[in-house]
Amino acid sequence: MSENYNGWKNRETWLVNVWFGDHWETASDVQATREHIEETIENLPDWVRDFIYDDSIDWEELEGHVECELT
Repeated sequence: MSENYNGWKNRETWLVNVWFGDHWETASDVQATREHIEETIENLPDWVRDFIYDDSIDWEELEGHVECELT
């Protein structure tokens, strides 16, 4: 299901950047977002979690993007 999407590894990674990327200043901000998203998903009913492909999010790509923006 992974394919390039708007210059990102996949749609899931792109969406995380769209929704949260403007608020990141460091890679630790990306990690805080990851923890927030994972906790939020964990608290959803099982049937809703079945629709979410959070394992597809490339957190390393997102961290690398933030680090490139800083240089």
